[in-house]
Amino acid sequence: MVYNLDVKNRFNSNLTFQSKAKSVSKISEDLTKNLGKRDRFLAKVIDLKEGDSGLSHSRFAQATLTNWFPKAVFARSVADLSEISFLEVCEGALFFYLPSLMGEYLSRRQIFAKRLPENLRGDISKSVKEIVKDSKNAQKLLPVKSAIVLSCAAIPAAEYALSFAKNLFTLKVFKKADFSSVVNLDKNKKEDKTAQERVEKSSISHLKKAGIFSAGAFGASLLLGTLGQKSKTVAKACEVFLNPGAKIYKGLEKLGVKSPKLGNFLDKYLNLDFARKADGSLALGVGQLAVTVLSGVAGYFGAAKDRGKLDVQEVATRVPVIALYTIFGSALFDEGFKKILYKNKKFPEILKMDEATKELSVAKLNDIPDIAKKLANGDEKLLKQKTAELFKGKAVISMVPFMFSLLVVGGLLALISRIWTQYRYNHGVGNDNYQPQIKK
Repeated sequence: MVYNLDVKNRFNSNLTFQSKAKSVSKISEDLTKNLGKRDRFLAKVIDLKEGDSGLSHSRFAQATLTNWFPKAVFARSVADLSEISFLEVCEGALFFYLPSLMGEYLSRRQIFAKRLPENLRGDISKSVKEIVKDSKNAQKLLPVKSAIVLSCAAIPAAEYALSFAKNLFTLKVFKKADFSSVVNLDKNKKEDKTAQERVEKSSISHLKKAGIFSAGAFGASLLLGTLGQKSKTVAKACEVFLNPGAKIYKGLEKLGVKSPKLGNFLDKYLNLDFARKADGSLALGVGQLAVTVLSGVAGYFGAAKDRGKLDVQEVATRVPVIALYTIFGSALFDEGFKKILYKNKKFPEILKMDEATKELSVAKLNDIPDIAKKLANGDEKLLKQKTAELFKGKAVISMVPFMFSLLVVGGLLALISRIWTQYRYNHGVGNDNYQPQIKK
């Protein structure tokens, strides 16, 4: 579940609601001809990271492999490796395909945009604040925008159900329901048929509930999108539904609590509104990401509980850290790292501060040749040198946060959680002197 998402820039639209796949952008020949073979390969990796690919098979493959590999290295059995593969492939598909299919293509384009006058259809991508400010159209736009969000409830529901689907997959394929058996802690353990039936029953039940919830939310979205525009009260309720954080902060202000940082935090994370791309398409917002990740956390714990205490303990060691990093940490680490570089005057030609917004921006990969040409001033030898220097800076800025996610959050955390699980097993049920407490 580690998705290194800069939600301000959508990791350059990492999880974007778009109707059609876009090919990964081509790397400028002016750049590649001045780079060595190793740097050309690295340029392709960076281009893939920052490319505007939407429904991209390449992006799906890259993210899935990145999340899968560090866990797969420390897999403890074929069943464990299969579970890891099942989760990462399905989670990758859920994040990279389902939002695009449901959000932009199905909900917006095929259903809800048609319920608006043609001149207002493009305004769906405006933020709640912008819509409310232009109050004459708020009654029409807010219910439709809320309906699109509600129609996508299947995304967090699917993330919640995924862990139960994983339990069912392992049970059906490997005939295992006990966690210590799945991860090969006890090679001689005989499966308890009653426990297997309990895991199967629970998994099917939760999958059904997720399906019913998704269908119910989609049905409610159709009603809201069709009838909601007729009521000012519904429009007001939709404003709260889409951005509850802003309303909460207004209430706190009335009580005398005035903190711009708190207001920004609530507005950012307690917000179900979409992010918006430059081309007007809808992107997964920070609050939507948080809801999906937290749904996944609940699913991880619920499914672990079905398979025993050791599974719950391993999930408790690993998942909360990953969830917090996914929601907050990746963007904070990325921004913090850039601030350190900027403060130390590293790579000033490509890392610049916007004086108006006080935000740091990094030159795109294909901007490097033009910057290098200006610095070289017609000197071909100097051009090659400057291109290499600028690319090095771009690689450092782009790849250090990426490698931190891969090696530390992914790899090191996977290793630590497995060591702790082995320790708990050796000092618990795997210890010959272990005597379980019997409840009276």
